[in-house]
Amino acid sequence: MQVSRRSKFSLAQLLSVLDKPTVFVIFDKFGFTPQAVASPTGIADELLSASDTLLSDIILEIVHTAKTLRNKTSPKYQFDDQFSILEKSLLLDGYQIEGNSVKALDPNFVGKEPVEDALIKEVQESSIVNKQDIVDAIKCSADDFVKAQPDYNGSLTNIRIALETLVREIAFDKGFTTTKNGNTWGPSLNYLKTNGFIDQKDENALSSVYTFISNGAHIPLGFSQEEFVRLGRNLCYSMCYFFIKKFNA
Repeated sequence: MQVSRRSKFSLAQLLSVLDKPTVFVIFDKFGFTPQAVASPTGIADELLSASDTLLSDIILEIVHTAKTLRNKTSPKYQFDDQFSILEKSLLLDGYQIEGNSVKALDPNFVGKEPVEDALIKEVQESSIVNKQDIVDAIKCSADDFVKAQPDYNGSLTNIRIALETLVREIAFDKGFTTTKNGNTWGPSLNYLKTNGFIDQKDENALSSVYTFISNGAHIPLGFSQEEFVRLGRNLCYSMCYFFIKKFNA
């Protein structure tokens, strides 16, 4: 399993609400520094530096023994809340918890970092002026998805804002200027095509994804809201990644 920083922190939060002797044994069992369980920061630091294989092992252990761990946690709602957040964080990474096991929903590419981490890294390393606005929107989209009371509409809205902002910022970087107030999404996209940054096929693909996620309230038959929002986010992430990689090249 290759999980994002978000999932690693979610796992750290879950372990932090368990009784310390239990976490001590789990850490010792998997080769982490047992003394790190003294604080949530120590737990997080250990998980952030762990290998994918080691993280997979401890996640599978936690999921497999979730009922036992829950029974040893007081109050139990703390376990329920943090386990729910971990479950949704893993779902964003392409892993679904089913019973006491974890199922991969997306193809696994060994050695490639999770899409959220890769996208944020590319944005942060770019020369875009307002790149923090894009990063914030990406993180807000995931936060809305994983929180205890999910805001699925907010999740789609924020990833759409990330895409809109990215396109506008790239257009401005390439020389686009406008005196219009309000939405410059369409003119910015058209400018990038006229400027030669993208071609007609790129514009069509981007417009299709944008329309798809903009109609988020209309969930196709056969999808749960959670499934549909995850699909929309994945499509939007892919377009954002395509644009920022092209810009950084």
